[in-house]
Amino acid sequence: MRHVPTRNQAEAVQRLPHPAGALPSPRKLPAIGEFSWIWIGLVLLFVISALVAPGTMTRGSILAMLPFAGILAIVATGQTLVIQQRGLDMSAVGMVSLAGVLMARTGFGFDSIVLAAVFTVAVGALVGMINGALVSRVAITPLVATLAVNALLIGVVRSLTGNVPVNVPPIMQTISHAQYLGLPANVLFAVVFVVAAWIITRKTSIGRRFVAVGVNPRAAEAAGVRVLKYQIGAYVASAVCFSAAGMLLAGFIGSASASSGNDYLMPAIAAVVVGGTPFTGGKGSVIASAVAALFMAQLGQMVLALGAGTSVQLLVQACAILLATTVRYLPSAVKTLRSMKR
Repeated sequence: MRHVPTRNQAEAVQRLPHPAGALPSPRKLPAIGEFSWIWIGLVLLFVISALVAPGTMTRGSILAMLPFAGILAIVATGQTLVIQQRGLDMSAVGMVSLAGVLMARTGFGFDSIVLAAVFTVAVGALVGMINGALVSRVAITPLVATLAVNALLIGVVRSLTGNVPVNVPPIMQTISHAQYLGLPANVLFAVVFVVAAWIITRKTSIGRRFVAVGVNPRAAEAAGVRVLKYQIGAYVASAVCFSAAGMLLAGFIGSASASSGNDYLMPAIAAVVVGGTPFTGGKGSVIASAVAALFMAQLGQMVLALGAGTSVQLLVQACAILLATTVRYLPSAVKTLRSMKR
């Protein structure tokens, strides 16, 4: 009969001294998650900013940067959801601009900012359904489909405004410039969007099916999941995020125009990449994308404080994306090299 040591005997054996020449097995350091690198990068960026551009670390500078970081985080949240479905939404520019214009016009027309916001979000959801249908039903490449829709949206905005900025209702300006608990309102709105997206995608059965569709649509469909619903739903969710960001941006600036959303396409995609969400679908983290949005906003402010021009800012963004991608795949590359040596 096989003897099974008791718990006390096992603990006693573990306390025995190791034989001569034998070394205890080294304890492994806790592995850094694939979406955790951005937190380290954000801390390093703030340290570097304090050293090379201390003016960007004052309370006034941070409070001036946070509203735009919050808007970028909302756009990045929508873009993350689409990329998790192996897509890409290039209509962010047009949707952000159109949302600001619609909110401004309907806010004065309805004499109610609530009705204006509801109408704007509804239009955004309709645009998202069009994007999703073109990609999922008509099988047009996401890049081509959303670029075409973006061109259409820009044309609508120019028709509505005549290429002249539109004033925003004062109540929307008050909301966007308000502060609660010492934080700009835009940041709190961003927290609401990010947390809601995180709960839905990580803590619900809908989210589990959403991730399954992103990982392998055919396998998910074979398992009885309505793939089309989740693929189109991702574009609807992204368009709603873009609409909210457009309204907050217009309220913060005080006007809306056809060029309002120009700065919220590539930085949002960069935030998703820097946050660690891969373009292969399935895996993703809206929280990491939101933190990366803060990273990108602070990076831009630091570079601007150093006197760099637009071209240098774009170069720095490109380097940040390249560095983030390298760091993400560095552990797997090291493991591959070690296995080859063996």
